[in-house]
This record gives sequence, C-alpha cells and structure tokens, in this order.
Amino acid sequence: MITLLARLFIKDRDKVADAAVRRAYGMLCSLTGIGLNVLLFLGKYLAGRLSGSIAMTADAGSSVITLLGFRMAAKKPDPGHPFGHGRIEYLSGVAVSIIIIVVGVQLGLESIDKIMNPQPVDAGLLPMLVLVASICVKGYMFAYNRGIGRKINSPGMAATAMDSLSDSIATSVVLISMLLSRFAGVNADGW
Repeated sequence: MITLLARLFIKDRDKVADAAVRRAYGMLCSLTGIGLNVLLFLGKYLAGRLSGSIAMTADAGSSVITLLGFRMAAKKPDPGHPFGHGRIEYLSGVAVSIIIIVVGVQLGLESIDKIMNPQPVDAGLLPMLVLVASICVKGYMFAYNRGIGRKINSPGMAATAMDSLSDSIATSVVLISMLLSRFAGVNADGW
C-alpha cells in the first residue's frame, strides 16, 4: 500500500537523499500510520469496553510525533539554525521511545492491579477478531516503517517501526490471555 501511495503522491520518489522526498515519505508514512492507528484505536476501544480487558484500550500516538518531527525537520535554515532543523527528527525518535516506556509502565501498573483484583474478561469472538486484525495491521505498519526508515535513513521512522512491533507483540500476549480465558478457564488478563 505504501509503495502504491508513494507512486501516486511522491514526485521523484527514488531520490531519497533529497530533503523534499524524505519529508514526503515521512509525511506519507505518518499520515497512513495515523489513519490506521485511529481505526485500530476505535476497534480496540470498542472491543475492550465490550470484553472488560484493560490491555485492549492501550495505544500510542507515535505516528503523530513522527509526522510533527518530519514537518519540523523540513524547515529551511534560519539565523538561529544555519544548518537547518534536521536534528529534530532524532528528537522525535526519542519522544516515540519515551512513549513506549510510559505506556509499558502504565500497562504494568494496571496489570498488577488486575492480578491483585481479578475481574472476569469476556473472551468473545469480536474482541479476538479485533486483536487478530490489530496484530496484522501493526505487523504491516512495522514492516513499512522499517523499510521506509532504512530507505531514507530515518531514526524517527525506525522508532515508529519499533513502536508498531511492540504493539503487535503486546497485542499477541493479550490474545493469548483471551484464548486461555476462553478455552482453559484461566483469567490471565492482568498477567
């Protein structure tokens, strides 16, 4: 999908050393990520509310940070920044990494609460289908962000790729816990 969109929307898409092409790739991947994350968030939120699972409602805004990083990095040099604003892209990568850590800590704290005060989780078909779709979409987002990140040598895109991979892994664990709950009668949502 990204390759098709790049063909449609990025002029001179093979000239990845050009700052305008790098910015266009960053914006394309970021906007695609934002769209997919909004759809995933809505699906996970709905399924999480229906099932009572804490882990299904967690998500991060890494695509927004990556988009802002590329927009700011593309600014022309000015008297205060005679070499341009390219280093902002590195800062957006750090910000995405911090978000991953914060979300992980929050999920850890909520998991401890669930372990101490277990509540039943509805492991119905809809929440499981949402989780499978989320795993597939986040896996795809990891692949395209990593590929484009390598193509344009972008640390911000690499961080966003790792965020998608960590979301996919975390969602896989939630799916396993729901399967255990449904088929083995083990409430492992907090674990």
